[in-house]
Amino acid sequence: MIPHVQLPGQAADWTSKDLAEVAADIGGHCRREGFLFVHNHGVPADLITSAFEETKRFYQLSPAEKSRYDASEGSQFLGYRGLGRERSRTHGGTEACEQYRVGNTTDELPLPTSVNLFHAPFPKSLELFRHLTRLGDGILAACALDLGMEEDAFAPYLADSPLHRLGLNYYGASRPPCDGAAAVDAMSPHIDLTLLTILDQDEPGLEVQDANGTWLEVPTVPGALFLFLGDYVQRWSNGTHRAALHRVTTVHRDRMSIQYKHRPDYGVVVQPLDALTGPANPPAYTPFNTGPDYVARLRSLLAG
Repeated sequence: MIPHVQLPGQAADWTSKDLAEVAADIGGHCRREGFLFVHNHGVPADLITSAFEETKRFYQLSPAEKSRYDASEGSQFLGYRGLGRERSRTHGGTEACEQYRVGNTTDELPLPTSVNLFHAPFPKSLELFRHLTRLGDGILAACALDLGMEEDAFAPYLADSPLHRLGLNYYGASRPPCDGAAAVDAMSPHIDLTLLTILDQDEPGLEVQDANGTWLEVPTVPGALFLFLGDYVQRWSNGTHRAALHRVTTVHRDRMSIQYKHRPDYGVVVQPLDALTGPANPPAYTPFNTGPDYVARLRSLLAG
């Protein structure tokens, strides 16, 4: 069963008391399931609607028009990933999904000729991105409190230019599950390389795996956002907070999803924190560098 939590409105307005209440409300779910629906989140509904409209308009463009925005390492992976561009994490084929990324960049890598090129089709989605960034900051602070740390314990790792991204994804019902394999999933099971992910979808298709290994369908819930933890929080917390394994099953109706990913600065080394490890609880995860390690992972996934 997927838990539901009521938040105290927009995260930018949360008081310390509000934040402590959020930590109390979500902490157990972060430890047990790693996923939940959040209600009364304060993210404007009209911006979510507009983001879906922009996503639909983009994917109605011709292949030639969409290819103007092709994502690459040179664009810091902003832009469009066409069908077949992303390799599966679990089989020899590719994912049955078209994807687009907008969001932050880093001066640590060569910048694309014009970031504005990649952002131009999605002005309302960028407004939504800023709201989701504030919500992500609030949830991350609540995670810190639940772990027994100060609410700003994670803030230094997001102080420069955190590489938050917004994914605008399209799954066509008429498309095969993948290219070159007999898998049935439209997106292979994986854990996000994020702190946390916030998602909305216009049609069901997403599934999450609970702590018992059971796959649960994530329904569409009007007015709510689905939130799940990623690898980095699990790694920082030494497994106290659980990252959510998830997938997208074969879709039977055209499906769009809006997927916000909350991330640290480029080059942060994510490893179990000293405050959460010790002789009785040794580090269970190896360090992961959100700079070169992350780029290498994306490079390995992006076909062509």
